Amino acid sequence: MFSLEVPPGWQEFAPLELEELSTWAATATAGRSVEVYQHGYFPPEFLDDPWLPHILVQIRESGRIPYGEFLHLRPIEEIQSSSKTWFPQGLQPLVMGITVDRVSFDRSTFCVRLEHALELRFKGPVRVLTAAFLTERGLVAIHYIDRKARIDEGRHRFDAIVNSVSIDPTLAYRPRLLDRLPGLPYFIAAGIVAIVLAAYVLRRRSAS
Repeated sequence: MFSLEVPPGWQEFAPLELEELSTWAATATAGRSVEVYQHGYFPPEFLDDPWLPHILVQIRESGRIPYGEFLHLRPIEEIQSSSKTWFPQGLQPLVMGITVDRVSFDRSTFCVRLEHALELRFKGPVRVLTAAFLTERGLVAIHYIDRKARIDEGRHRFDAIVNSVSIDPTLAYRPRLLDRLPGLPYFIAAGIVAIVLAAYVLRRRSAS
């Protein structure tokens, strides 16, 4: 279906832990997040310090998304303002706020890139980098999370992962004439995912 290259030595999360994340997210957001994560990766040191970076991959096959939504992106200030209306109440004890720092769309690869800045209660600022490749069935999204202090190094690592993505030709996005019409907003879903991932890291760290 698709392939990607993770940094040497990184290990894969157990399926049970990914299932736990999805279940917890659905409960914490009162059903607003029903995302399923098929793969996750972490560096060897993660077991000693769960705050080290990790990657989560989700394959959404809920329907093809017209790329017209991303051709003329709204001003970043407008996207940031809208984020205040969909912050899940159940996550406010863990996450104090979220800001969309960067949004872009690469027409050559049909990839949407986002960067969310989040403030975790008691633990400080983190960043969630997202690259979502449109496909004929939905999208393949890659999320990278790490502390703000390390994110400059993380961006280079994330770019290498994103550049390594290869999607099977049968699944690869094929533009159509009607795609230029705006579709349903993806930014709200991506923002909720960023909040969930950051909050889950805090919950996991507090429990260890």
